[in-house]
Amino acid sequence: MAGTNGLIAALTQLSEAPPAPRGPRCTVGAILDGLDTATAQKVRDVLDTPGISATQLADTLTASGHPVQAPAVARHRRRGASNGCRCPR
Repeated sequence: MAGTNGLIAALTQLSEAPPAPRGPRCTVGAILDGLDTATAQKVRDVLDTPGISATQLADTLTASGHPVQAPAVARHRRRGASNGCRCPR
């Protein structure tokens, strides 16, 4: 019988690792990750502005070469909620 110490160590490491993310990456989060710091901050500011609709922001991002749909923007705005994306708040 092969030694079990290696197996026990591997299983322990696996059980202590953070869970792997499920599902596809948030489109808005991926866009933010690809932008320079100043632009990403401006997008975050607009995301936190209730007077700007998800459709307006999605259209602006798409026109600037970052295709995204309004429901993805709305879901990102609800991040942290049960019906939002998994991006950190």
